[in-house]
Amino acid sequence: MIPPSHDLDAFAGRIVFCLWTGPEIMSDARMRALWTIFRNTGCGVAFITQETVAEWVKPDAPLHPAWPYLSSTHKADYLRCYLMHHYGGGYTDIKSTSKRWGPFFDLLAQPTAEGPEKLALGYQELAHGIPHVTGEFGDLLRRSHKELIGLCAFIFKKGTPLTAAWLARTEALLDQKLDALRRHPAIHPLDQTGVLRPDGQPSPYPLRWAELLGEIFHPLTYEMRQHLLLAPIEPSFASYR
Repeated sequence: MIPPSHDLDAFAGRIVFCLWTGPEIMSDARMRALWTIFRNTGCGVAFITQETVAEWVKPDAPLHPAWPYLSSTHKADYLRCYLMHHYGGGYTDIKSTSKRWGPFFDLLAQPTAEGPEKLALGYQELAHGIPHVTGEFGDLLRRSHKELIGLCAFIFKKGTPLTAAWLARTEALLDQKLDALRRHPAIHPLDQTGVLRPDGQPSPYPLRWAELLGEIFHPLTYEMRQHLLLAPIEPSFASYR
């Protein structure tokens, strides 16, 4: 387990972040998946929980004031963005992996012989992995999916124009939603706008499922796709819950 350090460069240190940001008990399947990350990636793993998040918050870069009102899912969406900007390194969802990540770090660390510097590495996104952006631009993203990286496992260099734009757009959205989030905080880990709550009423929670991650990440990475590297870093997507 990697201890927190506010001056850490997790890309240089080849550290992979995993997040479990709510009070929910992790299922047996998730526990087994987490073990594969520790066992198989060959990298240091920083496993962050709701009890340890504060240890990773930089004194000069507090979490957004919306943090306490977010669902566990949206906390993880926000935190991976925060970590990639301030620390860089790897991130993976808690899904089973059999892959060594050292070669992927090596690939991103290689000097760029020509063209723009590469700032991030991920697996090739699937067309059906971008259902949340609609209209002509959404169609363009889906046609361009082979140039984009997926959301579930990636490596970023820290403090780049890419991570800065990602964090800025994420926090700008939270600025817009803050008052509504205070009035209607999440009440369960998968809360989202309009989902039926246990009482049968649609949720007034003001964030759509992909609004804080995919709806920002995919358009941004399309804009900056010349800075991306594609590599088969994806975990298994089978039976992870």
